Amino acid sequence: MAKSYNYSEEQATLLLLKQGNLDAFNTLYNEHGRKLFIHIQQMTKDEDATEELLQDVFMKVWDNRSGIDASRPFRPWLYTIARNTVYNYYRQVAKDHKIQEQLYLHFEDLYHLETDEDIRDKQEALLARALDTLTERRRTIFTLCKIEGKSYEEVASRLGISVSTVSNMMVKSNQQIRRFVQEHYDELLMILLAIHLV
Repeated sequence: MAKSYNYSEEQATLLLLKQGNLDAFNTLYNEHGRKLFIHIQQMTKDEDATEELLQDVFMKVWDNRSGIDASRPFRPWLYTIARNTVYNYYRQVAKDHKIQEQLYLHFEDLYHLETDEDIRDKQEALLARALDTLTERRRTIFTLCKIEGKSYEEVASRLGISVSTVSNMMVKSNQQIRRFVQEHYDELLMILLAIHLV
């Protein structure tokens, strides 16, 4: 069984990294790379983009090694670089249709994600503003289907309308929510980054 990597070992590794020691860099990459990959992939939903972003993050670590404070934990500094890198990635490609769709899928995740109180308040405020863009009828149907997870048949029966009406309302609501996501992607990104890269 491999022994755990402790704080004093990390400090020694960071001091070596500051001096340009490649073995120290590889040690830190091996210690943090896999977990960081998973966190970034939760954000991008794209393995190729995640791999590129991970390499970019560690290149920034290498390029900025002289500024590392070896007396402080490495992980928060690393994850700050990762947050900024992912944020810049989304800013650069935000007009790409595929990326817009990924952001919309992330927005749907917000209906069910468990987060700490501060993030949850921002999350709920953003969701409320998005739902406020819908008419009352659409908001009711959207809430029942997407947030409460009811089937179109259940919603149709409950509201006394046809399944096709529920379906049509949901198509229009989804279009409206997508527009909201496109217009507010900065806010959504900051919430998602706070959730996934902490």
